[in-house]
Amino acid sequence: MEATSQSDSHSDRAYTWLSRNGLYVEAGISIVAIALGALALPLLAFGSLAAIGGEGSILTGGAAVALLCAVLLLGLAVVLLVYGYLEVSREGLPFTGGGGARTLAYDGVRTIETAAAGTFIGGLLTALGSAGFVGNVPTVLSVTVVAAAVGLPVTVLVHAAGRFVSFVIGTS
Repeated sequence: MEATSQSDSHSDRAYTWLSRNGLYVEAGISIVAIALGALALPLLAFGSLAAIGGEGSILTGGAAVALLCAVLLLGLAVVLLVYGYLEVSREGLPFTGGGGARTLAYDGVRTIETAAAGTFIGGLLTALGSAGFVGNVPTVLSVTVVAAAVGLPVTVLVHAAGRFVSFVIGTS
């Protein structure tokens, strides 16, 4: 019985911390991931052209920046999925309780964030499995993973902007 109460204690503390600070961490990771992605794209494009001539260091640097961006997005997705799980276990499923427009907007944006996070992680795992077992990744799967990778930080930043506007207006 003690292990259950200790586990509940950890999940309660995690939920409390994430509900107070999670959006700040999520927005920070999103900003850094977007900046790294914007830096990686030209490095990869120019590096691939330079690699044709035998110079591979730019391509290697671009790949390292892209990998760091992917790791940050993976961390963001994990945080969003953990918070989504904790929130559903504490508050219940979204869109089931009463509430106004603010509750509806919050439930909607959290649902989109959680779906994007699940799509990114699930698609990434499926792509890795497909590449390992079959030897190639279907184009549809690649597009899905990239769309989730782009949509994930954008959705988090839209959420943060909405929270900021709500705070400025004084409705929070």
